[in-house]
Amino acid sequence: MFRLARRILLDDGDAEEAVQDALVAAWQSLDEFRGDAALRTWLFRLTLNKAHNLRRRRRPEPREPEDDRPATVHDDPARGAIENALVAALDDALATLPDNQRIAWILREVDELSYEEIAGIMHTSRGVVRGRLYRARQSLAERLASWR
Repeated sequence: MFRLARRILLDDGDAEEAVQDALVAAWQSLDEFRGDAALRTWLFRLTLNKAHNLRRRRRPEPREPEDDRPATVHDDPARGAIENALVAALDDALATLPDNQRIAWILREVDELSYEEIAGIMHTSRGVVRGRLYRARQSLAERLASWR
């Protein structure tokens, strides 16, 4: 939940607040959970809503994500530097995607959710999710072409 909120809000503090709000909302409305979707999917949807609400309230200027990646330990320092640079390039490329594409990509590639789960979280159809993922992958491939 934190990872999703962090990728949307690009700020650790805001992400923590969104996750906390989502967990409070889940606790308060647990008796309303019908079980139509998996609990995980429901929690991701709550997190997504809270992150969007927080961003709408604050409307800050977009900023680059802080470098919160742990240092990678390698036998070969050059390889570690290249891998860290690739991860930074991916983060930069993800930040340029429209929100709906970035969220769909993160839920699929990072959180490994199914298309159906993503559709449930994003309140859309499986076909729309497929289209968003296709466009996100195309954009990322173009922006990261130099890394091939």
